[in-house]
Amino acid sequence: MLFQILDDKKDCLGIYSGNDFYYGNIKESFSRTWDWSPHLANKECEYARIYCGGQTLDNVCPDNLKDRYEVYRDRIKAFIKATSIAKINIENICLFDLIPERHLLHWCQIKNEICEYVFNNFEKPKNHKFLSDLSEMICEIKQRPVNIDNNRLFYYSKNDFKAKTLWDKFGGQKSYIFYNIWGTKTGRLSTMESTFPILNLKKEISDIVKPTNNMFIQFDFNGAEIRTLLSLCGKQQPKEDIHSWNLENAYRGIGTRDKAKQRFFAWLYNPNSRDHLTERFYDRKSVLDRYYHGGAVHTPMGRVIPSDDFHALNYLLQSVSSDNCLKQAIKLNKFLKGRKSFVHSMVHDSITIDFHQDDRKIVTQLQEIFEDTELGIFQSSMYFSKNYKDMERV
Repeated sequence: MLFQILDDKKDCLGIYSGNDFYYGNIKESFSRTWDWSPHLANKECEYARIYCGGQTLDNVCPDNLKDRYEVYRDRIKAFIKATSIAKINIENICLFDLIPERHLLHWCQIKNEICEYVFNNFEKPKNHKFLSDLSEMICEIKQRPVNIDNNRLFYYSKNDFKAKTLWDKFGGQKSYIFYNIWGTKTGRLSTMESTFPILNLKKEISDIVKPTNNMFIQFDFNGAEIRTLLSLCGKQQPKEDIHSWNLENAYRGIGTRDKAKQRFFAWLYNPNSRDHLTERFYDRKSVLDRYYHGGAVHTPMGRVIPSDDFHALNYLLQSVSSDNCLKQAIKLNKFLKGRKSFVHSMVHDSITIDFHQDDRKIVTQLQEIFEDTELGIFQSSMYFSKNYKDMERV
């Protein structure tokens, strides 16, 4: 049954369905809605926004509904704007206590009609469950403020332009990490413009970010995209450093680890390059024959990415590597529920845990969970730090 959540705030559970409102509980029959909400944790639903690939209501609304949709949308926006002008803190009040019920009814009904259109005209993605779980984790991360050392940030802002930008935007105020799971072609995360830019935080000033608990623990895959290609080639994962393994196995011990790394990547992302020794171990042609056809990359993780010949392998490895890491983040997030430690952030192939000392007995288990992927056991490095910059490898 189609339904819409009226407000995402914890103590504001209101639902519209079947031309009626329900408060305080979610019926078992409620099964389809626009997007994930914290009220839907641990409930299996289908989400129209996932069906349409992350498009907005504005973009996906069919022509025959646009006039009504724009009228009802603008009315809701007007009420929220009036609340802001009146200096009412909307974070402390449920939306259904601010907006007259008749306007909420019209708004939710048009959302239901748009959802019905999407469900009838878009195919359910193969990775719907993954994107639903990812939406849940992203929302949980968004709700935790970033612990910023304001004194250090202010000090940096005197001589660093990026630090000054951060100070002007977040200095002395609460800030949050809000990832956008729809922001890139390959599925790699980006961050919303108005939130803390953890993905491109300048290394030199990153010690402004401190843990809420005792320390940060960071797990980082070793050569994630190379290991992804190795898996797609049907080969076992080496237990040692992937670049050292390539040096001994692919390049017969000729040269150094750094030279082997440089040689491999020079071959990997240039479709016109030829390297006999590399191609003995990594058959990129057969991988592309399997996953690239019809002008699109079809990843084993369920994504379909339009591509040309030149970018196909790049898109495939970047997307699969990213999804593989995010799936491990989801596992860790679920494992840590009910504990004091929590997933703080994800940056490409690494995951950072805001770690509490009461959980010290599970450190090894956390790394084992992180390494045990669908593509095989990926070796990882583990780092500890009292801030986001000075990570010391264990």
